[in-house]
Amino acid sequence: MLPRCVESARAAGASVEVIVVDDASADSTAEVCRRLGGITYVRLEHNQGVAGARNTGLLASKADYVAFLDDDDLRLPGSLDLQLALLEAEPEAAFVAGGVVLADQNLTPTGETAVPRAASGDVFWQVVELGVHLIPSSVVVRKSCLFEVGLFDRGIPGIDDWDMWARLAESRPAVLDERPVCVYRSPTPGSGQGSSALGRHMLAAIRHQSKLLALPRALAAPAARRDAARRNTRRRVADTLSWRAAEQLPRGAFRFAASSFAAALRISPLWAARPTHFRVLFRGLATLLAERDVRASPPPN
Repeated sequence: MLPRCVESARAAGASVEVIVVDDASADSTAEVCRRLGGITYVRLEHNQGVAGARNTGLLASKADYVAFLDDDDLRLPGSLDLQLALLEAEPEAAFVAGGVVLADQNLTPTGETAVPRAASGDVFWQVVELGVHLIPSSVVVRKSCLFEVGLFDRGIPGIDDWDMWARLAESRPAVLDERPVCVYRSPTPGSGQGSSALGRHMLAAIRHQSKLLALPRALAAPAARRDAARRNTRRRVADTLSWRAAEQLPRGAFRFAASSFAAALRISPLWAARPTHFRVLFRGLATLLAERDVRASPPPN
């Protein structure tokens, strides 16, 4: 997928510096990169994880603005120029985020989009509460602001990007635009993507939120505001986990569905155990059983 990803990055802007970080891969990444002209190739001898790879690419970059693109995602044509113009028009903003075209494992769009539904400006509390859809492939960041708050935290894999957006939003405004800027390869329970481990990442986010609520901006707020942030986040996460469990049940992903709903119950027991969630789960199970009955029925004479 890497050549297609690099090609999309080049087509996304008029002047794009492409840095490919090879995080100690054991496959043919190095060979593929040797065939890609016009890129800066950085090879790490020891695996640093996604956060470490992003930090390496960030430090190797020469531009004043940085965008991150996972190798199984795509940038849309002209999207970097669009976001750069938005960010330059708001000199105090730390980053700009756009909409996301959701795709299947073959990068074929599903017809669904995810957008950052919030007003531009101060988005600190929305980000802390996981209330803004932000993925690295949809964001362009002012590099000087990244250095103000520090690099990605390697100790929190899977949520290091959320931690970064919160730290940036603590002291700087953000620009949010709903126009799609990238294509995101949506994970499945068996795809092996880091984002496939939804339950584990959500539990990690709940634990890590206490650190975000210890930032000076949060500590300066009334205790009731911090309590509301915890409550809102737990409910939002429980909703997400329950919905994903019900979505995957008809596809036979029992282990994923069970672990996701168990995580929802652990995070917010009363909220996850609402009748609405059980009805959705039962509908998913009923769909699966009905499809199995159809497949098991003998063909008509």
